[in-house]
Amino acid sequence: MERADTPDVPFAVTRISPEARRAAQRVLASGWVTTGHETERFESEFAAYVGAEHAVAVSSCTAALELALRALRLPPGGTVLVPAVTFCGAAQAVLHAGLRPVLVDVDPRTAMPTPADVARAARACGCPHAMMVLHYAGAPAPVAELAEAAHLPLTRVIEDAAHALGTTVGDRLVGSLSRATCFSFYATKNLPIGEGGMVTTDDPEIAERIHRTRLHGMSADAWRRNMPGGSWRYTVETAGLKANMTDVQAAIGRAQLRHLDDWQRQRDTVADRYAAGLETVPGLEPLDVTTPGRHARHLYVVRVLDEYGIGRDELIDRLAARGIGTSVHFIPLHHMPYFQQAAITPAGGLPGADELFSGLLSLPLYPGLTERTVDRVCGELARIAPERRTARSRPVSTAAEHPGQSGTRRPAGLRTLVIGAGEAGQALARDLARTPPFGLDPVGFLDDSPAKRHAAAIGGLPVLGGLDDTRTVALTHGIEAVVVAIPGLSLDRFRRVAHAAEATGASVRFLPSFIAALRRDVVGSDMRALDVHELIGRTEMHVVSPEARATIAGRRVLVTGAGGSIGSELCHQVRAFGPSRLFLLDHDESNLHRLQLELYGDALVSDDIVISDIRDRPRIDQVFRELRPEVVFHAAAHKHLPLLERHPCEGVKSNVTGTANLVRAATAVGTERFVLISTDKAADPVSVLGATKRLAELIVREGQKNAPPGSVFAAVRFGNVLGSRGSLLSVVAEQLGAGSPVTVTHPDVTRFFMTIEEAVGLVLEAARMAHGGEVFVLDMSNPVRIVDLVRKFARSVNVPDVDIRFTGLRPGEKLNETLFSAQEGHTQTSHPRILSATSNPCEEHGAPLAERLPALCAAAEHNDPSQVRHVLAQLLPGFPGSETAQPRSVMTDPYPDDF
Repeated sequence: MERADTPDVPFAVTRISPEARRAAQRVLASGWVTTGHETERFESEFAAYVGAEHAVAVSSCTAALELALRALRLPPGGTVLVPAVTFCGAAQAVLHAGLRPVLVDVDPRTAMPTPADVARAARACGCPHAMMVLHYAGAPAPVAELAEAAHLPLTRVIEDAAHALGTTVGDRLVGSLSRATCFSFYATKNLPIGEGGMVTTDDPEIAERIHRTRLHGMSADAWRRNMPGGSWRYTVETAGLKANMTDVQAAIGRAQLRHLDDWQRQRDTVADRYAAGLETVPGLEPLDVTTPGRHARHLYVVRVLDEYGIGRDELIDRLAARGIGTSVHFIPLHHMPYFQQAAITPAGGLPGADELFSGLLSLPLYPGLTERTVDRVCGELARIAPERRTARSRPVSTAAEHPGQSGTRRPAGLRTLVIGAGEAGQALARDLARTPPFGLDPVGFLDDSPAKRHAAAIGGLPVLGGLDDTRTVALTHGIEAVVVAIPGLSLDRFRRVAHAAEATGASVRFLPSFIAALRRDVVGSDMRALDVHELIGRTEMHVVSPEARATIAGRRVLVTGAGGSIGSELCHQVRAFGPSRLFLLDHDESNLHRLQLELYGDALVSDDIVISDIRDRPRIDQVFRELRPEVVFHAAAHKHLPLLERHPCEGVKSNVTGTANLVRAATAVGTERFVLISTDKAADPVSVLGATKRLAELIVREGQKNAPPGSVFAAVRFGNVLGSRGSLLSVVAEQLGAGSPVTVTHPDVTRFFMTIEEAVGLVLEAARMAHGGEVFVLDMSNPVRIVDLVRKFARSVNVPDVDIRFTGLRPGEKLNETLFSAQEGHTQTSHPRILSATSNPCEEHGAPLAERLPALCAAAEHNDPSQVRHVLAQLLPGFPGSETAQPRSVMTDPYPDDF
């Protein structure tokens, strides 16, 4: 359809009243254009309008959010719950305040989180420090219910009211429901100024903190020094930034505020007209409003459903061709590369946000939009859908259908752009069309070949441009996935294509071969997105309690093995609890550099990185003397079971001697709490890994006997950790991605599994609950057959017929692990799912640890594996004193552990 000769309907129009223009001129004529009396008056009038005790004018809503969060005085690195569907500036405000956003899923029907979504996100970070509640589009959000779901008081809630000036929750105006509320006066908002924001609060202390912080933390406003009685004297006692509002902005805001009620009534009229006009258009569904109160109608948002017959992005293009502007609010944060790294995403991902985003569309809504114009927009929306449905029935539009099924629409998948229209690309597109479960729906190719670009279609799909057109084509055609099917594409060119695609929110897949690459992509390294309940047969447990914070807050904390999977996750969670210092110790400087970048967004910015080998006693003594850590989490270890069977001396040097060095140094400086990370293989050990870890547990127990008053030494035993580097699923993912058989040691082998979040939660709880000498174990229910887990995992990534090859148990491996030794008992702790192992009588009456340990360490130092095994057998009854012969080919199996 050609565009009619009618005026355009812009998505948004900024209205600046004549009074506002005169007010700005008045301020400009006065010569006083920075913060002054106009700003003070605007603050007073705005506070009265929303029913708040205090209001502080600032430069933007993003600045308002950051200042409000700073005013809460949360610990550095503290976690803040943020809805996944919000403006990116809200998450940036959290990061700029020195905190870490935790993304909360949303209900696709409302675009706002439910209490259940909030509770799941809270579990993902252990215990959130604060929460940001967005009144999306101006609809009322259930602030109190969401705070309760997060186990947070309202004093730890900040409201993002950028859309919500005039919104009520029940009969209470948004502006005084929580600790602080942040408003926006951006040019398209309900109260348009151009730029500017406001923080309202009933807490005078919060208001004073924000007032100071908005201008470099100064104790007195600089502008007052030129007023009668003013003084040049001021001081700075807190961090601050430049975020004040000017008198020009304030004067415009005061004048605009007088029109706000009338503008709100006009917004209501427009929204009601849309609701009536779209009621009979199938597949366009307005967002639900589930919380009682008044809607501010900042946006009119609909969901474009499959029933409409055309995708959201194509609808945007068709409306634009008819002169009608629309927008999308917002791209979910987890679709953006920066927040994928900087924010915490709950296990299982954010399915509600993903479902919502594909159909999210905002229609024009602003005061002055006439009923006739709204009717025109509704009429175009009603006409476009049948056009598209009719077009789909024509033969020319059936190229993407299944072969032999002309006229039958294939199941919807991600709109996919194939890079490369050669043989590989054509085969890929053909295979995707025949394999709907992969969820990729090819819509066209990009290729640099002039001959292919001038072809009407290749394999039934159009060539939409060259590789340099990736971004434009992705935006124009609503591309959700980009598949690179040029095996010889240079790395530099691939990066350019990938960056262009990712900038539009599309995911990128590089497929040198169809099956291998598809599998490699689906079984990527983010194990947190897996359905853990389905894989391990139990619900993931929320282990860490709010009380664990008290063990960490304000203390000097040292993590050994900080660069490893467990160590780095531990550092992330410990940092969120507000230690006074967090020392990262590892012998691998590259891992430390990477971890510091993850934690702080920069590296080498402090002296908290410690490069050290725990086997180096003088260096460890020096580190403890200089840093004097109050809490130590000992995660450093050799833990590759098959390799330690071949190199037992190295296992002793790290796991036994290294632990002894740390315990001795911690005792010498009076460390308050020392927690060792052990393994379930320490129960009745038959492997070098299990034996050295059991000795580490005993060293920690002996350390408790020699500890100064007030010091606590304890250990925790892990099962196999899902998602850690080198864990079972990462190995299986690599094998599936390569198209090779999955290797499993034995058809009946079982193991206990836990997620990395459960593992770190157990460590933090152990630090809280320990009284000294305990070995804590998470009750992981029943063990899981490896074969069953592999098959479930393969099915979850669309590989239903996984090829499994059995390699046989290797030396040191058990068919079934146990959590406690045959002689050990266990007792319940204050946590319902955490157990404590009791002393092993056999070890109590066996060879004294203090007598045999020097001989073991000496044998290791002399690199005598036979003597090491001999002494281990003396120390630990049941451990095999001689090495069992093993074929050399076993080490070709990729497993780092005994799966």
